[in-house]
Amino acid sequence: MTVAGGEGRRSYLERQLSTLALCRVKAPSGMALLRVAGWHNGLVRLGVPLPLFVVHDLGLLLTGVGSGAIRRLAESPGSAWERGELAGYTRLLEQVAESELCERGAGWRLRDDLVAVLLSKLLRAIQSRWPARRSWVKSELLPLDPGALARAAGQETSAYDLGPIHSLVVHLVEHRLYVLTALEQIDLDTLRLLSLFQHQGGGAVLDLADLLNVFSSPEANGVVNFSMELLPSVLETRRPTGVQTLAMDGYASLERRGSVDSVVMSELAYDDDIFEQKLADHELYYYGHEKQRTEERQLHYLLVDSSASMRGEREIFARGVALTLIKKLTLQGHEVCFRFFDSRLYEAVRVVGGGEAAVPHLLCFRSERGRNYARVFRQLVGELRRLRRQDRRTVVLYLLTHGQCHVGVELIEELAAAAFLYGVFILPSSPLHLEYLPSLHRYQIVEAETLRSRSSSVDRARQIVDDASDALAGSAAARAGAEG
Repeated sequence: MTVAGGEGRRSYLERQLSTLALCRVKAPSGMALLRVAGWHNGLVRLGVPLPLFVVHDLGLLLTGVGSGAIRRLAESPGSAWERGELAGYTRLLEQVAESELCERGAGWRLRDDLVAVLLSKLLRAIQSRWPARRSWVKSELLPLDPGALARAAGQETSAYDLGPIHSLVVHLVEHRLYVLTALEQIDLDTLRLLSLFQHQGGGAVLDLADLLNVFSSPEANGVVNFSMELLPSVLETRRPTGVQTLAMDGYASLERRGSVDSVVMSELAYDDDIFEQKLADHELYYYGHEKQRTEERQLHYLLVDSSASMRGEREIFARGVALTLIKKLTLQGHEVCFRFFDSRLYEAVRVVGGGEAAVPHLLCFRSERGRNYARVFRQLVGELRRLRRQDRRTVVLYLLTHGQCHVGVELIEELAAAAFLYGVFILPSSPLHLEYLPSLHRYQIVEAETLRSRSSSVDRARQIVDDASDALAGSAAARAGAEG
């Protein structure tokens, strides 16, 4: 239920801001209210509308402001409300602030949409059992405008009834174990994984539903645990330098800066005063021996099998390798996308920035279709050819599937002519019999025995990620052959 009209919207905003009178956590800056409004909007989209004061207090604690930001009550006796419910609410906040999650929150720099999902995990059960929730059923998105928030905060708010808000404080105190238990159930490895893919510039839009599923799916948790053992091995990856130096007698370019012995000879024809002025103004031309590398546009394309045959250990291994490979390739500065398939090709997901928007989808995607590999690869051949023809880019295609991915040899040969093919085949119990293996540029076979041990699975996955990175050099030769 929403309130129609500008007056209704302003009243809702002012009513929400009036609840901040109950806040017990001091905001670190004046702009914190803008973040709180964003958390509130995320909760509304997730179906957990709540008064703004509890979003403010718990959200700030989750971002790591620490227990020192909690306002202590005066030691002198106050009202019965202050001695009872408000004091109990303050103690609850202190317990939340002392949790391991809140202690690590500052270092992880949690995104606003992730904070909203965490608040939903903590407060959904509380909100559904709140007796006065029907009197707070109205919910709107708050304006993410500092000016509008500041103007509304300056309005008179004493006319609003805080009775329902007081009842929420009482409800929180009575059911504090719900909050503390939900806090302990949040998987810290999942948060750590998401923070590793976070881009400092931000900007990527996360799907709140996928993000919420990350914390609820046992399958996603298995992929997270496996990935967290792989990712430390690639975090030191750096993009190689973009400068190349030519031989002593070769020139790469004309530059405005350089040494005296590399001045272009025609510059010496100027009169002395003109020459000296051009030298002071950096207007002389010099021969340059260095230039930036001009790399061709290359797309790294991960194709991940999501059919029922990949469930269990195969799914964990394949998605863990995909996550680690995405991280390593993005650290090297490459353009990456990934795509799931079973009997059809699903939508391609571009990895933007640090890849934080792609991670929840990769962890939680589920398909309920069968297999039709011939259809999938036939469609893929057409798309890769279009990329080469229209965008003039080369593709390195990584195929992560199982040992029963049967496709015609001719179709794989067409695919190999359009891209450098790197296959990873995760075997079932039966031996591998695929006629098209010689047509792949490079491939890896993961034996069934490897998946029975976590240490051997991790070691094998590291080998594949390292080898796949080395395959970049081999792709150049393959491209030359394809173009010939």
